[in-house]
Amino acid sequence: MTHCMKIWNGGKTAWNVYRSIQAPLTKTHNNFCTPTTNLHISCLKPAQSHRKYSTAENVAQDAKTQNREISALELEHLLEQPLKHEDFFGVKDLVTVEDLFKARVHYGHKLGSRNENMKEYLFGCRLDVDIFDLDKTIVHMHTALNFLAHMAFREAIILFITKNPIYAHKVETMAKECGQYAQTRFWHNGCFTNTESVFNTFTWKLRLPDVCVFLSLDDRVNSQHEAINEAAKMGISTVGVVDSNVNPTLITYPIPGNDDSIPSAELYCRLFKTAILRGKEKRAEMEAELLKENV
Repeated sequence: MTHCMKIWNGGKTAWNVYRSIQAPLTKTHNNFCTPTTNLHISCLKPAQSHRKYSTAENVAQDAKTQNREISALELEHLLEQPLKHEDFFGVKDLVTVEDLFKARVHYGHKLGSRNENMKEYLFGCRLDVDIFDLDKTIVHMHTALNFLAHMAFREAIILFITKNPIYAHKVETMAKECGQYAQTRFWHNGCFTNTESVFNTFTWKLRLPDVCVFLSLDDRVNSQHEAINEAAKMGISTVGVVDSNVNPTLITYPIPGNDDSIPSAELYCRLFKTAILRGKEKRAEMEAELLKENV
């Protein structure tokens, strides 16, 4: 539970990141994170074997031992550095159009189930099946990965959400490996908007996540996940894979593509995990450099 109640010391909220990469929503609501007991969030500690920045962490730990700390001015300067570059974390090298095609991201749903708001992301229709324009998908994917890397750099709380039982375990495993959280089970209405009533058995304050990542927007047939509306109401930014049968208008960073196949889900999980770890690794490296300069 201590890990779940960690405080985001990442700077002046996510608004600086939104403004830098031209996000359409306002800044993140500064509440507290929901606990694991009733919400069924996978809130496990990061696996140390997946953290490649142990050397930088050792420098930081040594600095703490010798009572050396990064000043507030240095920290502010550190947090502003990524905002001056278009692709500070190199996320554009993570995936290509060919990778999307091989993972079957271009397959949509039947023409009869198409949502009118998804027309702009479609290349055409073949055998009554919508086909995504991967040239547009790759642009949205790079933008979403860049945003996640920026938020991880600022130590944000990221919650992965899906109700698809086919790859729910993959999502939980991926969230654990990158030190974040996952919710793949029943959603209690009001988890974001009415936390006092839903979690009335807890005496401490709760913090909501800074970012919600939806691997699929569907809850059931012709119905979207309840967390989408709640996140929009609370000003929580969202990243979501939007298939041709869903409404993408409430998603901050939509990624047009197939949300049903296992190969596409594995690709999404790998990309999200890599982007988040890059953000964390870069922060650890930059903090280590500052500490060395202060020696």
